[in-house]
Amino acid sequence: MAERIPQAVIDEVRSQTNLVDLVSQYTQLVKRGREWNGSCPFHEDRRPSFFVDDKKQVFHCFSCGRSGTAFSFLMEKEGYTYPQAILKLAEDEGITGLDQYQGQPSAKQEKFQKIYELYDAAQKLYTHILLNTTAGDQALAYLKDDRQLDEETIRQYGLGFVPSNNVLLSYAREHNIDEAVMAAAELFIERDGELTRDRFNNRVVWPIKNDRGQVLGFSGRSLDPDNPAKYMNSPESPFFNKGKLLYNLDQAKGNIRSGQAAMIFEGFMDVISAAMAGVGGAVATMGTALTEEHVRTLAKLNDKITLVYDGDAAGQKAAKRSIPLIRSVAPEVEIGVIALADNRDPDEVRRELGLSALKQALSQATQTPTEYLINAAKQGKNLQNQAQYLDFLKEVWPILAAASAVEQDYFLKKISEDYGSSLDSLQSEFKDYRQKHPQSPSQASPSTNSNAGRRPKGQGTAPAWDDSFIPDIDPLSGGDLVQPAERVPNWQDAPKPKVSQVEKAERGLLMTMIQAPQLREYVEQQPNFSFVHPQYQLLLMLYDAFSQEHGSENFDLAAFMDYVQKPELNQKLMAMDREFSAIDPQMDAVKDYMSVIVSLAPYEEELKNLQAKIAQAKNQHDDAALITLMTELINLKKSTFSNRRKHGKDYKF
Repeated sequence: MAERIPQAVIDEVRSQTNLVDLVSQYTQLVKRGREWNGSCPFHEDRRPSFFVDDKKQVFHCFSCGRSGTAFSFLMEKEGYTYPQAILKLAEDEGITGLDQYQGQPSAKQEKFQKIYELYDAAQKLYTHILLNTTAGDQALAYLKDDRQLDEETIRQYGLGFVPSNNVLLSYAREHNIDEAVMAAAELFIERDGELTRDRFNNRVVWPIKNDRGQVLGFSGRSLDPDNPAKYMNSPESPFFNKGKLLYNLDQAKGNIRSGQAAMIFEGFMDVISAAMAGVGGAVATMGTALTEEHVRTLAKLNDKITLVYDGDAAGQKAAKRSIPLIRSVAPEVEIGVIALADNRDPDEVRRELGLSALKQALSQATQTPTEYLINAAKQGKNLQNQAQYLDFLKEVWPILAAASAVEQDYFLKKISEDYGSSLDSLQSEFKDYRQKHPQSPSQASPSTNSNAGRRPKGQGTAPAWDDSFIPDIDPLSGGDLVQPAERVPNWQDAPKPKVSQVEKAERGLLMTMIQAPQLREYVEQQPNFSFVHPQYQLLLMLYDAFSQEHGSENFDLAAFMDYVQKPELNQKLMAMDREFSAIDPQMDAVKDYMSVIVSLAPYEEELKNLQAKIAQAKNQHDDAALITLMTELINLKKSTFSNRRKHGKDYKF
């Protein structure tokens, strides 16, 4: 039986985990003030309502109400138990020595682990064959002579060779690997229900890994010149998804996260050549077009992406498709484009012109998307020919429409100078185009996507249980105020459960009792006082137990939510924190909270009962009962209003 995970280990994992990075694996997040905002990964969310507070390391969806921490996020999203979520995040953060806390894996987890072990064994076997056997001589000569790679580079990237003698199939059966595991790994060809041969026979192979370095499949190049299938990838599977995987991300992500631009190449050898030239952030798509998932993965690491596609027509087409994709998925990302001369790819530049030429091209040839697209529009045209020049301008207008105002001005002047057109006429033509082709918000110029400004923190200390006293605080931050015109509206538009004034007062009171023990003493000295809603009494009891283990000096919201581990209670904790954590605890506020609870709780209960009876009378068309009940309702409100005025209270109903 696995040992219980110590609290010190849990705290270490929590402190090293970045919730923004974790959530960004499931949905794109954009910085909004001090929080990160995106579409909720738990439900269809067309108007992004999901917020992450990276300071407190908690999340909340203003639409579906889910709230929690990194641990609870994985528990809900992946179905992990609490210990499994802790150990998964520990593994992701490189925290080792926790084997004694591993529980018995499920059958599914055990099968997946065996598949991963088979992938790793295959990669090591293939590399050994390439470097240390006569069977790999032809492939090794190809890599050394044709591709100009040394053994150190071959080992670094785990390149290998698969001979035609079904070496992996024999290995798997000699080691009694389960046939179901072998079939699920997609490393073998199956005929008539039987695994008959290795999938990558007679191919040089590149292992494809996830961002943690786990092999998930292979890409192979045939050495048979007559083979029509020159390149082959592992088939799509639960492990191998070309739309999500980026070649070399495991080695590049550290460099990208530290500030180097993510450079996207077309081929694996381009990536290896770029890395040899000193590009630490080189990755490649898996023989497929750039996808939204690829962009989200890179955008969470850095806000700079550079496209390095081949200079031929196919490369231009890929760049033209990728630029608007990046702009729509990650508008905050700065895009660069590198177009290599003479239609060469990066690997050809290294092998034909030398490593120094590639270094220079990758460090000095970056263009803006606008510059690249306009230059691409020139290719194949004689711009001294009027008809072709006008066709060129037709291609330029939509490119400039998506550019910043500065770029628009610069390129209109440049076109005027280069080709003799009047600047006024070009500006007029461009203006006409924009009037006829208004842009949607997703097509807006990058210059319009600026971060919202913030004004200083407010100082109000009015009773927080009244909506009119709740500051205009940035969601979840408990901090900076936001200008109304700059405020992100989406979460405000989401339907919110109606919360009574009594429950608001209970939230404010409980948060005050947590933040200010001296004020809690005052509350507990009041005879016969208790919370109306039992959830808040339970939260207070849980906080007492939590404080005994963790201390009460500094309230850690994420740690307390992990201690509670009940979604419905954590939602209330998030609401409390959002509404009241930024308000200084005051004795006057405590008295107001308690007065609301004592005065309004009986009224709200009676009001609730009357409303239920009125609804029933309406359904039964009992007019006499309805008149009586409505009269009682009016008298109840009058009586409560009168008492409120008498005691000088200004409660809202």
